[in-house]
Amino acid sequence: MLEHGIEVTMWQLNRNSDFGSSSSDEFPLKGTQVHIKLQRRGDLLVQAALTFSMKGGYLSKAINRRKVDKSALEPLSITEILEVSAGCDGYDQNELPSSSRKSKKGEHKHGSLFITMKATPTPLASSRLYFLKFKSRSVRNDLLLGLRGLLADLQVHEGVGISVIQQPDGASGPNTHVTGSPRRKMPGDVDVGGGTNAVPSNAQNVLVPLSEVTKAINSEREAYDRLLLMLLQGSTDLKKSEDGSVSLRSSLDAVIAESKEKDKIQTNDSKLIMQLSKKLETLLMDNEDLRDQNENLNHRIVILENEKVGVYET
Repeated sequence: MLEHGIEVTMWQLNRNSDFGSSSSDEFPLKGTQVHIKLQRRGDLLVQAALTFSMKGGYLSKAINRRKVDKSALEPLSITEILEVSAGCDGYDQNELPSSSRKSKKGEHKHGSLFITMKATPTPLASSRLYFLKFKSRSVRNDLLLGLRGLLADLQVHEGVGISVIQQPDGASGPNTHVTGSPRRKMPGDVDVGGGTNAVPSNAQNVLVPLSEVTKAINSEREAYDRLLLMLLQGSTDLKKSEDGSVSLRSSLDAVIAESKEKDKIQTNDSKLIMQLSKKLETLLMDNEDLRDQNENLNHRIVILENEKVGVYET
């Protein structure tokens, strides 16, 4: 997949942290559509690099280059990648900035579409993080396993060789070397021990040469080391997921407690509203009674005045 290239949405975060001061975050690349591809300059993985190119036509590329720092699109060597983790590690994906004004709120809420590449520091940045967002989780998982496989192959085949069986002293060839101490391996190298050998000197007299057995065991050990390195990163993802689950559960408990408090307040408000309604109803009834009494008094006053007028006329 990496050899053919894939289109992703990428952010680059340069984090600078000085002693005794808070860290400052800078985004040379903000939510930009990028075509990422693995380019090899030779047979070795140490010569391979990830290249980034802008997506779109000439006009859109020219416009986007004005908004993007040129250093953000420089190739990233495989040897500069320290770790590849699932999700948006080290930053909240909901807080990722956008290069356009048409960004929608909550469009980055699915952390399962992200992977994070942690690169080696530079003189200008004490920490470099690359956030890649994919269109689907399956594509994300394929690229995640591919990048981890590259890092594992780099460590096993071209890294420091420590998990090999030594060959007899008589073994020689164009690709053999003496390993008194761990050294960086090259493709096709065979480790030869200069001291005590694990294989007897008459190995060639055996029906199945032990050198072939040694090669097979070394190959299996390399595969085991590669798988172990990938599983170690997977265990880190599992721990982070569990930590996230615990954090979400704590947030859920806080929301439930807040909801219960609001329900209690609402219940008290409902009781107060009922009491006020009853009081208001009582006042309205008292008001009606007072109106009736007022009308009766007015009627009696009118009758008394009429009686007085009749007495005066007589």
